[in-house]
Amino acid sequence: MTSVDRLALEVARLRREVAEMRKGQRVAHGATVEDAAIEVRDDAGSLRAIVGQQGDGTTGIQVVNGPPPPEPTPPILTSVLGGVAASWDGLFAGGAVIPLDWARIEVHAAADDAFEPGPATLVTTIETAQGATVIVPTETPVYVRLLARSTSGTPSIPSMASGPEGPAPVVSTELLDGIVTETKLAAEAVTAAKIKLGAVGADQLALGIGNLAPDPSFEGPRTEALIDGLPDWTLVTPGSDSPTALHVDCTATATAWKNVELARLPVLPGERHYLALDYRVSADFDGTGAKVFFRYEDEVGVVTGWGVADEPPVLGGPWARVTAQVMAPPETVVAVLVVEASEVTAGEAWFDNVEVRTLVAGGMVAAGTITAAEIAALSVETGHLVAAAVSAEKIAAEAVTAEKIAALAVTTDKLDANAITAGKIAAGSVDATALAADAITGKTITGGEVNGAVVTGGQLRTAASGQRITLNEGNQNKFILYNAAGVAIGEISYRGLGLQGTSGAQIWLNPEATYPYLRFTNAALTNGAVINVVENTPGSANLGMNSGTFTGSGYTNMKWRTFMGEDFWAAERIRDNQQAILVGGRIFMDATSATFGYVDATTSTGTDATIRCSPGVITHRARLSVQPASGSAESSLYVQSGPGQTGNLLSLYNTTAAAYRMQVDLAGNTSIAGTLSTGNIATGTVTITPSAAHTPTSASVNFNITGSNIRAFATAQTTVPGVRSPVGASGVTGVGVSAITNTSMLVWLNRENTTSTVIHWMVIGS
Repeated sequence: MTSVDRLALEVARLRREVAEMRKGQRVAHGATVEDAAIEVRDDAGSLRAIVGQQGDGTTGIQVVNGPPPPEPTPPILTSVLGGVAASWDGLFAGGAVIPLDWARIEVHAAADDAFEPGPATLVTTIETAQGATVIVPTETPVYVRLLARSTSGTPSIPSMASGPEGPAPVVSTELLDGIVTETKLAAEAVTAAKIKLGAVGADQLALGIGNLAPDPSFEGPRTEALIDGLPDWTLVTPGSDSPTALHVDCTATATAWKNVELARLPVLPGERHYLALDYRVSADFDGTGAKVFFRYEDEVGVVTGWGVADEPPVLGGPWARVTAQVMAPPETVVAVLVVEASEVTAGEAWFDNVEVRTLVAGGMVAAGTITAAEIAALSVETGHLVAAAVSAEKIAAEAVTAEKIAALAVTTDKLDANAITAGKIAAGSVDATALAADAITGKTITGGEVNGAVVTGGQLRTAASGQRITLNEGNQNKFILYNAAGVAIGEISYRGLGLQGTSGAQIWLNPEATYPYLRFTNAALTNGAVINVVENTPGSANLGMNSGTFTGSGYTNMKWRTFMGEDFWAAERIRDNQQAILVGGRIFMDATSATFGYVDATTSTGTDATIRCSPGVITHRARLSVQPASGSAESSLYVQSGPGQTGNLLSLYNTTAAAYRMQVDLAGNTSIAGTLSTGNIATGTVTITPSAAHTPTSASVNFNITGSNIRAFATAQTTVPGVRSPVGASGVTGVGVSAITNTSMLVWLNRENTTSTVIHWMVIGS
């Protein structure tokens, strides 16, 4: 075999190996997956996930064969009406940490304490890792066990059984407040014969006791239904010492009265009620007030009058409370309860903690309702009083003056402790020696200094208005700081420390949690950032930093979050109320690895691109694009062996075929398992039929190769090459090429007969 023949065979072999190598290119370097799937396996070779085409024809990411979650702690059982309340504390046996692929807790119940959890014993599930309480309906005592499952469906070891526990008996001491309502009583079930004489009085009636406002803190579905269809009204968080508040956007092109009807209550003429409301308004609020009121109506809906609780609003101030006592006019049959931002064109208003209590109804007076302010002057005479009916505690302060007392009628034994106040003592008549320790108690001390003493009082303040500091204002046990405009800009209370700047922006340090948290809010209270500490497991302190929300990736409430957890750290871009929505750059580090890249949890189309560093290994997931600087003289991709290295410089491995497709060793020796294709080599075959014996005949072949020096080779596929005698022989006497270019050439054949002959050719450019 000639050297040309050997070269042709070697080139053909290389072409086959390169073709196989191209078929097996790794997906991580830019290939596509067509009607197939990628299998993810751990170090032991066990299948962990399938990415791509699934067995049922769907496409996605399926987690399989995950390790079992740890055993959950046993549930805590409590008897309730109609069943058993089962509580999980969010922990796992032996203090195990919750795994990242945890999915849910299954709650199983059965009458036997040794039962094995299965489909027949499954009652419900707990979907939050913080723990929860669920109800197990049952009429007989049961045992309850918990079972954890991972996202791949792998179950944990069941928890220890708790129980037996049965439903609570329905007796008067077990009934929850409000569980027996008017609709639960049969008609005429309560008659006069069932009520003890004298048992029902003002103190026993619902007068002045229950709050008649439905959903007073705006936390239930009733309020959501009321504002459905009212675009200006929304529910926001937080409220005034409650989770939720009712908010109204007061923007209007003309003066408007923006209100919501909360309830319609039946009332009688002369019936009196106590109304109260927490409110606050923005700094640009231009209305006359934020209020709660009754609109009184007669039986056909005609307005008979109004009962209003309001006050001039403090613009941009903290939560404030308005109160009032109102009375139904004649002809009234209905009182419509309304909250309203009145006469507005701009700004915002917030409402919370509505209170409506009956004071006087149907001739009955709620206990404690009538005070001195409700009695007209001189309306009670001596003849109306029973003997000994008026005792010292029934007489208001300063109600008895000197002219009402006969000379020498008041002696020492007639005076109660603390009966003589400072206003009744002549100047200078009482000196320090006459005062006992703890003798001074009062609401206000004016002027001077109090040294070494304890002052007990209702309220302390540095001024009546304007710039001032108040302590226990409104009996709220708060320290409040006001600026010169009378706007509250600082607070120290059980809720924490709050500060407001001249722009209206706020800082709030709240200790009312397992760990305190710090919130930064803008002047409009529409956005803010938070620094908080989270206790995922008992005693842990995980630090989080959350930006304010913004619009991005198709959502209006995206945010950036940095979280330092229990031996890990992450920086990521997530959705505020749906943290599984993760789109954008992400950094994650723990004790064994560091990952940097781009993640999009909303799609499975292979957009993720990450670099993961673990001990001695860097793993790259995505197509690698190397783009050197413009005009660079350096190699686009450079690999250098390390000192003492014995392994290959380059290895390309096909996981599916479990075989190497290309290897380059330290000496540059290259092994390719497929077919090698290059742009400067072209090969092919052509069949030539001679026009006559001993007559050279040509055929043109086309190709496209690179290079400026073109060399061509051709050989006949025959068993009788070069035969020229005896006369009449049929051998091939010669094969040649001519007119060689980068795109074509002529191939010549001469033989002793006209038999069609296959000619193999190759062209090489350099």
